[in-house]
Amino acid sequence: MVRKVEPMISKKLTKKESSIPTQEELLIVGLGCLNFNLKRASRAVSQYFDHVLDRVGLTSHRFNILMTLGTTEGMELAPMADLLVMDRTTLLRNLEPLESLGYIQDIPSDNKRARKVALTSAGWNALRLAYPAWREAHDRVVKNIGVSEWKILIKGLRTVSKKRIFEK
Repeated sequence: MVRKVEPMISKKLTKKESSIPTQEELLIVGLGCLNFNLKRASRAVSQYFDHVLDRVGLTSHRFNILMTLGTTEGMELAPMADLLVMDRTTLLRNLEPLESLGYIQDIPSDNKRARKVALTSAGWNALRLAYPAWREAHDRVVKNIGVSEWKILIKGLRTVSKKRIFEK
């Protein structure tokens, strides 16, 4: 049975609620919207780290996956997707190039129904080569932001991603 999904706008709005926001109101939204500003900052940081890591043949996304796997003896995909706040399909799409490059491989899991991956020696080598580039970029970002501001920012971001206190 196909169910018709009603748009959220279908409720009756008062005249005030249905008015189009002014440019000034939208500017205030842009300046104060967590989502808008996090996405802008995320893209800026990702572009910078992608540029720096490009010289060792990695993107920031691939480096993050390698770094995550480097903290373990291997991870099942569900906990890795949860840690990286990715859906499983997106994670699989991001793992494919790393697998093609020979940086990761499947390893046995205690749970026979779960896929588990780990770094290969080539993956460890890629991480070893990428780490100094990442460190240089990271240190530059921290220096430009300021250490105390960076600590506050990291604490806030970790709280947001860890607690996931949002309504769905």
